[in-house]
Amino acid sequence: MKLRQVASGWEFESEKDLEDLVWNNLEKLFGYKPLKRQYQVSGQYCDILAFGKNKELVIIELKNSEDRYIVQQLTRYYHALLDEQPFSEHINFQVPIVLIAVTPNFHRDNHIDRKYHQLKFNFLQFKIIYHDQKFSLNIINTDTTLNWKLDFDYLPENHVNKNIPTPPKRFYQLIEKCTPQQRAKLLKFRETILQFDDRMEEIVQEGGIYYGKGKTKYCAELRLNSKKELVLFLWLPRNFYSGSQANSTRMRIWTDWNNAAIVRPAAKGLGRITSFDIEFAKQNSKNQSLDIFLYHALNKWFERI
Repeated sequence: MKLRQVASGWEFESEKDLEDLVWNNLEKLFGYKPLKRQYQVSGQYCDILAFGKNKELVIIELKNSEDRYIVQQLTRYYHALLDEQPFSEHINFQVPIVLIAVTPNFHRDNHIDRKYHQLKFNFLQFKIIYHDQKFSLNIINTDTTLNWKLDFDYLPENHVNKNIPTPPKRFYQLIEKCTPQQRAKLLKFRETILQFDDRMEEIVQEGGIYYGKGKTKYCAELRLNSKKELVLFLWLPRNFYSGSQANSTRMRIWTDWNNAAIVRPAAKGLGRITSFDIEFAKQNSKNQSLDIFLYHALNKWFERI
């Protein structure tokens, strides 16, 4: 799935990206069981077919931009599927078929076509919201104001410089005692940092490895503690999650390598994280992948150099 940033916010790069997200989260969003996507009937392709708790057929047509003919398109699908009656083991064709149009905007002709139509059409309008370093798909029924929200991870693919050097010997020394899962995450962590901007440097020192611009503007640090365990630091604003514009501060990051869970100031040394902090973080994690967290941290860091 890919997004692109536009003047009004964010949008899907293609209709397929929208379809992938809806299809993979169909039950979570609407409670419908998926049947088939891009189903061919009478020379036409239905975006998504599903069924509800009463075995009713659900036809979902998705548009990544305004389309004045979406009502006619759903009408043709309705006719062809009613005539063919596929998926008889799942569908009761004696129950009314549900017709759903999903689009970021509805053309005025869509409303006129629906007004004088014999069939019932559900108009769902979607928008991608970016807030608090998270993306969500927000969908609203234009008639009932019933709404759905789906949070999703997305790592934008900009600021990429593919030619990154082989990790230095010191890097492998630092990750020597890590698990295979942690090593894979750390290699990805390093790759994300170095690919983010061509000004980013990898600086090997006796105590560990720093990432940043020169030897005075660091954004990340890897080092070992007294138990030879790897410790991660990022230079973040103290109120990173609230979008504060305060000066950056060296923060220690505790992670389970799936979620960025604890952020604590550590201006010098290793800082301190208690067992209570760790237990609290496990139960109250923001459930945001480390890669996504790092991307937003790097964005904030580069705003300040």
